[in-house]
Amino acid sequence: MKGEFSLKLRNKQIGLMFFILSSLFVYSCFMSGDSAQVLSNEDFIRFHVVANSNSPEDQELKLLVRDELLKCINEGLAAETMAIAGPKQSKVALDIDRSKEFIEENLTELEKEARVILSREGFNYPVKANLDVAWIPQKTYGNLTFPAGNYNALTVTIGEGQGENWWCVLFPPLCLIGLDPEGDGEMEDLYREAILDDKYSVLLEESEEPKTLKLEFKVLELLKQ
Repeated sequence: MKGEFSLKLRNKQIGLMFFILSSLFVYSCFMSGDSAQVLSNEDFIRFHVVANSNSPEDQELKLLVRDELLKCINEGLAAETMAIAGPKQSKVALDIDRSKEFIEENLTELEKEARVILSREGFNYPVKANLDVAWIPQKTYGNLTFPAGNYNALTVTIGEGQGENWWCVLFPPLCLIGLDPEGDGEMEDLYREAILDDKYSVLLEESEEPKTLKLEFKVLELLKQ
């Protein structure tokens, strides 16, 4: 009996290993085309502001917090990007790693700024900002639909966080373009350059019909699904 049990267990282990290896092979074949041009869930940073509740007051507060934090992020990224520019560089590339690093280093500042806005409006809700991988259902931004899956996301939660959330794409910086119409356009050019990278060109393709992005997801996510 013991030997028979061990044999069954070993057969199950071999079967599981075969399944994983088969999945890895299928995934590698799927990605073997022009992989440099294929977008994945890891190529984006989402930005979500979650309201305390769905009351009109809380929803309005959510939008006020959104506007001010977007300005803070825009100004901070501009300063950060220009600070690393060398004297001989005419342009500095804005990339997702630099953006993530800036956000991570300034989570506390974003929370403080949000609390200042709430206090100014007569509310004392707590605020929590975090940058983490989060499961996000399918959502549409403009005429682009992002499939459900795990994404890097900056999430700012106001109070109980029981209200509807506002969201945008923070990288590539779709929700930062046009924030400073009276500026010199330097950061605007930088943001557009990031989006116009061949990797992200699909985001700017004109289409009369709404379209759903086809993103590659991690092997573990494929197995889970």
